[in-house]
Amino acid sequence: MKAEVTATFVGGLLKPDGRLALPDHTRVKLTIETIGPAPDAAAAWNALKARLAQWPVHGGGKHLTRDDLHERH
Repeated sequence: MKAEVTATFVGGLLKPDGRLALPDHTRVKLTIETIGPAPDAAAAWNALKARLAQWPVHGGGKHLTRDDLHERH
């Protein structure tokens, strides 16, 4: 079987980004190639907030009040 997966090196271990379709204790051969720095989560969040400020997403529906959301008898 041959597969290509991406992983992150953390604390001396390679952590795959997704689940591998291999049984436990399967021996594998690794070829390591760096793919660049890990994405900066704070920068990504700031970019998303800036985009939403420029192009807001509107649901177009009625804004529900607290009484609309909760049945009161």
